[in-house]
Amino acid sequence: MRDEKQELAELYRGKARDVLTSISASDIAKASLQQKSISSGVLLDKSLLLTGEAPTSISVQVLLNIAQQIRAEDRSDDLPALPAPGKDVSHEN
Repeated sequence: MRDEKQELAELYRGKARDVLTSISASDIAKASLQQKSISSGVLLDKSLLLTGEAPTSISVQVLLNIAQQIRAEDRSDDLPALPAPGKDVSHEN
């Protein structure tokens, strides 16, 4: 079992390296702000963890709150404008 875990760890590490080295400037330019923000944070966190410079605690809740706020803003861009307060829209087509 230990050999299998070690083999898988090496495979994952190799694939992670392949993915990271395949990211071009064009790929980054085409990414959304949300994709860039999340990728930047993940890559920086992994870098800090690997070098032993990561903070002693990383607040996952803060990251989740930011992700939820970004999603809410994305959804609000897709919604039609709300009617003015007090306007009766029940009979409109």
